[in-house]
Amino acid sequence: MNNVEVKVNGKNIKLYGSNAVIQKEKTVIEYLNLTGNEYEDRLVIQQCIDDNKLKSNISYEGNTVYPFEKTVKEYRKLQKSGTLDKMSTYMYHFFMYACNDIAHYDIGGYRCYYNNSFRRLEDELLSNNWTSSRFTDRDKIFKELKISREYFKERDMIDIDKISINKLKSIIKECGWEVNNDGNGFWKLSKKINYKTNYSFNIDILNHSISRIMREINYITNSFNKENYMEDMVIKRQQIDNPPTISEIVSTGNDIKYSLNQLTSDVLYKTRVAAEEKLSVLNQENIKSNDNLNYEY
Repeated sequence: MNNVEVKVNGKNIKLYGSNAVIQKEKTVIEYLNLTGNEYEDRLVIQQCIDDNKLKSNISYEGNTVYPFEKTVKEYRKLQKSGTLDKMSTYMYHFFMYACNDIAHYDIGGYRCYYNNSFRRLEDELLSNNWTSSRFTDRDKIFKELKISREYFKERDMIDIDKISINKLKSIIKECGWEVNNDGNGFWKLSKKINYKTNYSFNIDILNHSISRIMREINYITNSFNKENYMEDMVIKRQQIDNPPTISEIVSTGNDIKYSLNQLTSDVLYKTRVAAEEKLSVLNQENIKSNDNLNYEY
């Protein structure tokens, strides 16, 4: 990989990439109003990368300056997929170097280490990661995505009532459950547990907030007693054509409990992410609105 160096106010800035790209983008960097203050310069370069869609990898005093828009966009895609299947080499390097992860032999080994689970990567690495005020470009990304020890707890406190009831409905469907409205203010949530069992329950949504609906789903999950379910099914099995075996009843009870736990966990996670994204959009709209007002003034 080719590289070219630019020196501004005693600071070394390097661009890495194909020769044609770095020579062209070097000019863009040279015209930036950099002060030599790393805290400020890193944010200026980051904004320049986003505004000009720069393709070079850029370092400031030997440390990469990460693009904001690209990183946030790719992170959100991983969040929504829930897996590391489509993790790019760029994000692999971001997690390792910007988030201070341990070194891995290759990207395949990285996926394997986290069992291909994006949530596991968040829980084990990102929720415990420290931010550094020196690397202001990273901190801006961490703050937006609510990752690192400094910001991760903010996600737990985010107001999920900001999302709409239709968004909640789509999230529940994303989690593998059918949602049917009975027209009387109730949703029927159902899921095919196995080839013999379809489990369902009703939740009251009439004039209820998103957080209250989530509490009701959580209550139903915690109230499900798989031992009672198994005992009831053993009694009822004599009245059923092609009755399930005892082992099938036990397996189904465990699967229902697991499915309910996953529903509660996944829906809460996804509603928080959706609330984050909505809040971010509103903040950007407010910034643009203020900018327009200042311009008109």
